[in-house]
Amino acid sequence: MLLIDERRKLILDELMTEGTVYVSRLAKKYSVTYETIRKDLSFLEEKGLLIKSHGGATLKQGAIEHPFQVREKENILLKKAIARQALEVIPANSSMIIGTGSTTLELANLLGLRSGFKIFTDSLPVAATLLQSDNQVFLFGGELRKKSSSVFGGWTVSMISDIRVDLCFLGTDGFSNLGGPSSPSSSDAFVDKQIIAHSDKKYILGDYSKFQRNSLFKICDWAEITAFITNDIADPQDVERLRQQTTVMVC
Repeated sequence: MLLIDERRKLILDELMTEGTVYVSRLAKKYSVTYETIRKDLSFLEEKGLLIKSHGGATLKQGAIEHPFQVREKENILLKKAIARQALEVIPANSSMIIGTGSTTLELANLLGLRSGFKIFTDSLPVAATLLQSDNQVFLFGGELRKKSSSVFGGWTVSMISDIRVDLCFLGTDGFSNLGGPSSPSSSDAFVDKQIIAHSDKKYILGDYSKFQRNSLFKICDWAEITAFITNDIADPQDVERLRQQTTVMVC
């Protein structure tokens, strides 16, 4: 039988993946009583990680930063469409920074089929994807950050400060409570600020769901970026409100 802490971690992992869990299903899965699962959910609710509901619980928005391996599986077809749109704004032989994120990784997949670019990144998955491409690829140094599979810290910022690129492409977390693109991580947000400061054109990539999600750390104001690229199924009113602050490209 699992220890209490192990079971609660597994429950939280499932909640992060599925968004919702049910008492009956969890009790059967872990061979414990309904009351035991309810106590587990109450404990996690007290930690601010979930919201209990009738018969189960839902993940509290903004409470947890999902691991990169979870985020890259969300809305995958929509992210691929955004990446294809982003590819169209990249001039031949240009230099760029591709930031960490699941949508930016889809752009890296497309760039891996092209050649002649100078590409800098703080993302380990992006660097690995481009390793065999016919582009010149640079990975910033720094401390490894597991949640976002990226690097951060003084070394990272120092290296970014030494370059100036034509474009950058960054992801964003939910931003319904903030006046600009965002990150669930203060360290990632700080790196992204530096990337924006050292890029001539700045593009933010985010699927339609980001309009309705909350996040923690604002990266910059919308007016500071060149364009936000998102899906055409985003709420039209949300898109129009954002267009009052920056260019929005839909695909």
